[in-house]
Amino acid sequence: MTRIDGRWLGVFPALTLLVMLVPLLSGLWYTLLPSFGYLPSLGFEQWSLQAWQALFAHPLTLQASGLSVLSGVLSSGLALISALYVLSHCYHRASWRWLQRAFAPMLAVPHVALAIGLVFLLAPSGWVLRSLSPWLTGFSYPPLWQSVQDPYGLSLVLALWLKELPFLLFMLAVAAGQLPLNASLAVGQSLGYSRAQVWWRVIIPQLLPRVRLPMLAVLAFACSVVDVAQVIGPTKPPTLAVLVWQWFSHSDVSFRLMGAAGALWLLALIGSVLLVYLWLERHYLRWSLDWQLNGRRHRPRSDKPAGLLVAAAMLLAGLAMVVMLIWSFAWRWRFPDMLPQTWQLGTWQQAAEFAYSPFSQSLLLALSSVLLSLLLCIGCLEYELHSDRARALRWSKLFYLPLLVPQVAFLFGLQVQLLKWQLDGRWLGVIWAHTVFVLPYVFLSLADNYRGFDQRYMQAAVSLNHRPLLSFVQIKLAMLAKPIAVAIAVGFSVSIAQYLPTLFIGAGRFSTLTTEAVALASGGDRRITAVMVILQSLLPLLVFSLAQLTTPKRVFKPFSWTFHVRT
Repeated sequence: MTRIDGRWLGVFPALTLLVMLVPLLSGLWYTLLPSFGYLPSLGFEQWSLQAWQALFAHPLTLQASGLSVLSGVLSSGLALISALYVLSHCYHRASWRWLQRAFAPMLAVPHVALAIGLVFLLAPSGWVLRSLSPWLTGFSYPPLWQSVQDPYGLSLVLALWLKELPFLLFMLAVAAGQLPLNASLAVGQSLGYSRAQVWWRVIIPQLLPRVRLPMLAVLAFACSVVDVAQVIGPTKPPTLAVLVWQWFSHSDVSFRLMGAAGALWLLALIGSVLLVYLWLERHYLRWSLDWQLNGRRHRPRSDKPAGLLVAAAMLLAGLAMVVMLIWSFAWRWRFPDMLPQTWQLGTWQQAAEFAYSPFSQSLLLALSSVLLSLLLCIGCLEYELHSDRARALRWSKLFYLPLLVPQVAFLFGLQVQLLKWQLDGRWLGVIWAHTVFVLPYVFLSLADNYRGFDQRYMQAAVSLNHRPLLSFVQIKLAMLAKPIAVAIAVGFSVSIAQYLPTLFIGAGRFSTLTTEAVALASGGDRRITAVMVILQSLLPLLVFSLAQLTTPKRVFKPFSWTFHVRT
């Protein structure tokens, strides 16, 4: 026998769909019912349209809806165009190796950590204006500007663009590795086309369908993000996701009905945005066919703008984290001084008191959800080898549904359901909620490399020792150690960054680094906030660093003594 017995592997896709779809569908159902006035647990038992009428009568609904769509579409569109531009000019160049090394820290920093750092950097009392005052600006006091939390959501667009750019670059690089790039470039350039023209005419039309799901996930996230919008987004009015979250958190329980209606309205808006993107992609691919055949050549263009774009993005993100580090050691720092007048270690010395519980709970939740997600993903991918692959691929697309549905649209309903199951505010419920969002990213990061594994290695190993399971662990998993480690790092960072699932499902009983950072960012001590954000960023960065150091040789060596040939 050269393969693992696949009869029992069918339990993995079934269990995975159960883990993913039960929370999603039950959450949407118990959000739909309150939107029509039915929430018996709070005393609302008569069906009505009052929640929908109140939603559209609210003075902030339409403005908040426009802000959500505008900020989400702008940030996602800029991130995709920037990623494609950088990839087309830097891939397989000298700068690409340097850029690959920068993926880890850029992906590791959570969204809210970067948003808080940008606030400390770009606010009227931030580091940028401090470095220019008073010698250039003449300011002795912070000006009354809205450089962050501006009414147009531009600061929110900047934060989301900075964070989504490395993720889309990473996904595009994975997809590009599956195409015959060198052959395409060689043929195209031999016909007189520049390198950039070959990329945009031939390669990018092949890449866009391969990154369709990641792009849809980015769009859905950007239009519905709550924690980043709370920190750096507009406030009067806020984005629709934040407004809905405020209604769900209101002391008047009747606002929960309007919050449910608002959550479904947000879901409809995001569904429309995703459909428009699919329509645009389809027409772009059709148009690119005519463009490919028009025969026009252009002069090669410089690659410097692409390098400058990446350098500017990394510089801005790097400065945001540097100013956070300075604040964690500051004691007295008055405007417009560029550096603190007094430094201290007191905040870090006290960190064990106020950060131990959030740190330990974040670590435990991340490890639990990532390991569970990895087990399910490997089981599902292995099942594909023993079944109808086309059918398995169709079912695997359902794994991405939680990324396309806004969290606020189903987490309230899921909380209601888990309350009935007595899992609300318990470890199992919170781990389950984190797994719902971690598993799609782990699957997305691992699937292509796992499917591309050459099964002949397994056949050779099993033919030598007649132990399929042992060969699977020592050969296949060892050879896939790098992509597995990267998938673990991606899933770990996703779990660390979860805000709404921890609050909704945890019922306020679980304090993580992310929940504490968001709470402190709205008016807490900047020094404590800085320590929380640094710890929140260090955990994923450490895991990404370990992933970069992982090699098949280092994984295989501890087990090599058990692998022997059976005669």
